[in-house]
Formats: sequence, C-alpha cells, structure tokens
Amino acid sequence: QYFLTSVTEPNQGLPQFIIVGYVDGQLFVQYDSNTRRMQPQAAWIKKVDEFDPQYWDRETQKQQTTEQV
Repeated sequence: QYFLTSVTEPNQGLPQFIIVGYVDGQLFVQYDSNTRRMQPQAAWIKKVDEFDPQYWDRETQKQQTTEQV
C-alpha cells in the first residue's frame, strides 16, 4: 500500500509532500519533498540495488513526477 499526503502549509518541519509504502503493515519506502529521494526504510528492500543498480534512481524520478502532479 502506498499513501500520498500533501499539505498546503507545512509546519514544525513537516514536508509539504510525502509518500510512504507499506508491505504487510511494515514501512519499506519513503519519499518526501525535503529529501526528494525515494529511500528504503526496511533492511530487505535495501538489497534491491544488488540486482538492479538503477532502481532507486527510477523510483525517485517517478515520485518527483507524482509530486509535481
């Protein structure tokens, strides 16, 4: 499951836009408008770049496009 949240007036250091992804209730990825990068949040997903070195760059580009929309 992916949850996308956007706020018009962020405060207290919260990002204006954030995407979080969950598998079986466990957070595994996150993107936000502060970092502008899709980042792994679970140990098992960090291994994906061993098989696909461009994975995180592609996912980041997708989420940057989603953020603009």
